[in-house]
Amino acid sequence: MAEPGSSKESMRPPVNDPVATRLSHFAPDVVFDEPFESQFGPWYTEHSRTRIRRTMWIAMGTLLVIMLAEGPFRVLREMVFGTAHSHWIDLLRFGFIVPSSVAMLVVSYTSLYQRWFGVTTHIVAPVYALSFVAMDILMQPQGYDLSAWMPLAALAPYFLFWMPHTHATRTALAVVIAYALSGYFAGLHGAQRHFDLLVVAFAAMLGSAVHRSLLQSVRRNYLAARMLNESAHRDALTGLYNRRMFDEHLRRLWQQATRERVPVALLLIDLDHFKRYNDHDGHQAGDACLAKVANVLPIASRRPMDLVARYGGEEFAVLLYDAQREKVEEICGQLHTALANAGIKHPASPVGPLVTLSIGAACVIPGPERRPEGLVQLADEALYTAKEGGRNRTIIMDREYESLITGAFRTRRHQAA
Repeated sequence: MAEPGSSKESMRPPVNDPVATRLSHFAPDVVFDEPFESQFGPWYTEHSRTRIRRTMWIAMGTLLVIMLAEGPFRVLREMVFGTAHSHWIDLLRFGFIVPSSVAMLVVSYTSLYQRWFGVTTHIVAPVYALSFVAMDILMQPQGYDLSAWMPLAALAPYFLFWMPHTHATRTALAVVIAYALSGYFAGLHGAQRHFDLLVVAFAAMLGSAVHRSLLQSVRRNYLAARMLNESAHRDALTGLYNRRMFDEHLRRLWQQATRERVPVALLLIDLDHFKRYNDHDGHQAGDACLAKVANVLPIASRRPMDLVARYGGEEFAVLLYDAQREKVEEICGQLHTALANAGIKHPASPVGPLVTLSIGAACVIPGPERRPEGLVQLADEALYTAKEGGRNRTIIMDREYESLITGAFRTRRHQAA
């Protein structure tokens, strides 16, 4: 995998898909453009978790049995390594192999996995490789070697630890170099040693090619899934997110805001007298009008956690994360100004010659005793008030949230009036 900023050869998916457009520089060196590379990393790490556990249990479990078990295994160790280097063998066993194996297995089963597994592999994989090289040299006086196992040491960074491609290639190259240097300084210059070195080098190159191909396949599948998911969550007419995506994002936003105790704002936006627009100019003109309005609304959603969606018919919704009332007022003003500057004519409107908006905004700090449906209801109350007050205006409600009773708020207000 190439490092960020390397040259990229584009795969160009359909330009009318927002995700496909942003990923138009997807390259043979399998690196996405930001922010999708940062999004892919955590997904791939979690996606690989079960596979990593299985391969580690097979490899590390076998290794731990060989390194720690008594009886025949102890006799085998003494036969292979002799007794003259027992302190070096103990250092490899208890100083490197056993602690690192246990650490990797523990990390893969805990909440530390996402944050620390990659860091751990960058340390453990080279340690394993150098331990194998050291054991190969220590076995030589007894007439044994690890030539049959060294190709596996070169493949381990790719298919045991599933390291990023660049780091895996560097680690495999370090195995080849360490194996070559250890043989040179130990005086192992025979034809068999040279042949074994070629086999290890070939295993490293083969692992790199296969690993690269697998990563390309995984990333292309990820890209296809993102494009399909994006298509399923987009409104065909306006290109904005649809009601389904709005509902899902609202739930996620509400949960996160509840944990972090930050305010969430919802803007419900309604085109004033849009039925008259359709009656006067026809439904095709109405669709074109909706598309033009949709081009204006994204100015309200410039942060990663914000979202603009078509809520239904001529209604739109804007979700804002960590937005105080002052920020909401500023954004609503920008929307009114931007739509006025767009100059979309509305000859049948009693409000004015141009298409205008009524905005009902709710700004609340979520709590565990409240539900996101209450935020929607409060914004709907604000929108109702804006339309009753003459349209082409914004009404923001925040303190009213404390007296909100789901399903009964508007009735209580009317009775009080």
